Amino acid sequence: MPDTPATSFADLSLLVAEDEPFARKLTLATLQRIGIRKVTAVTDGAQALEAIAQAREPFHLIISDWNMPNMNGLQLLQLVREHHPHTPFLMLTGHADQDLVLAARAARVNGYIVKPFSAEQLRSKIAVTLGIKS
Repeated sequence: MPDTPATSFADLSLLVAEDEPFARKLTLATLQRIGIRKVTAVTDGAQALEAIAQAREPFHLIISDWNMPNMNGLQLLQLVREHHPHTPFLMLTGHADQDLVLAARAARVNGYIVKPFSAEQLRSKIAVTLGIKS
C-alpha cells in the first residue's frame, strides 16, 4: 500500500487486470466517470505482476478479473498477498460461484464485483474497501 493513503478518488492509483477488451474499456471508462484518473490497465496476471514491480509507488488498489490467460485472478491475488499483503484487492467475476468465492476469501480478497456492474456499485465498493468518505 502506498505511504500516503488516498483521501479522495482523484488521489487513487489503481491497477486493473482484465483480458477482455470490451470489459477492460468499460471498466476504465467507469473509473474515469467516478473520478479516478491514475489507472494502469493490463490484460493478465503476469502483466499485472510486472506492472506492480515497475511501479514507482505502490497501487492503492488492484482490481482483477477472475478468468484471464497466463495467470488468472486467483493466482495473481495469491502472489500479491505473498509480496504485498496489505494491498487492497477486488475480484471481478461474471458469476458469484461459491467455490470461487471461498477460494478468493481463503486468499484474503477484499471484495468482489459481479459483472456487469454500475458506476455506483463500483464507486461504493472502492469507497468501502479503501475507507474513503464518499
